[in-house]
Amino acid sequence: MNQDAWPLLLLPGTLCDARVFGPLLDAVRDHPAMHGRPVMHCPMTGHDSVGALADAILASAPDRFIAAGFSLGAIVALDMAMRAPLRIAGLVLIAGNARAVPKADWAMRRAAIDTPPGELVGTVLWPRSVAPDRLHDETLRKMLVAMATACPPGTFAVQTEVALSRTDQRARLDTLPMPALILGGACDAIAAPELQREMARTMPLATLHIVENTGHFLLLEQPDACAAALTDWLTNSLISPISIATTEAS
Repeated sequence: MNQDAWPLLLLPGTLCDARVFGPLLDAVRDHPAMHGRPVMHCPMTGHDSVGALADAILASAPDRFIAAGFSLGAIVALDMAMRAPLRIAGLVLIAGNARAVPKADWAMRRAAIDTPPGELVGTVLWPRSVAPDRLHDETLRKMLVAMATACPPGTFAVQTEVALSRTDQRARLDTLPMPALILGGACDAIAAPELQREMARTMPLATLHIVENTGHFLLLEQPDACAAALTDWLTNSLISPISIATTEAS
């Protein structure tokens, strides 16, 4: 077992919890790249701006780690990388977005706060959340509803403000020194593939993987494909702590 592996810090998306990473973790559990690697889950609550949430997570995070975020979690992970680039050994952005939310969309986004979370994810957003051939997947839909309704009251209002507070990071992407895995769904109507390609084109050490026939919730729609991309990246693109120690000693 590699006891010196950097921890994997997981940041879920809006109205999600650790369950959104469950199938992925099940699929990678026995892979050598995960042996001895601690996995930590970060709640995406308690602060109403990207910067405040990023600072709070960094304050409680290990000295050096891999930040892996899904959707809103990817936005916060990217902000963390900008704030503390030398602490983040690797960055995994899943269905992320480096752009700001246009001011013209703010009123619409805030108006959605009045919709009950279960109805929001299970009815309003559902057609845009998954690939077309998953629209009749009641098991998946019920899981999204279960995560949303399990969130503390007011979570969506706070997370909406977090999303609206983000700034356009595109001009700074080329300054990030760490290896990055950019994962996206080919059928994602929320964080379109072009947004993933946009990040990958600019980040110096980025690896892009677009999962075919998959929507926004690619972690739940195609966990095996996501697991294969993650373990390949951990094995072949991420510089291990042991490798760094060996290099420094030579």
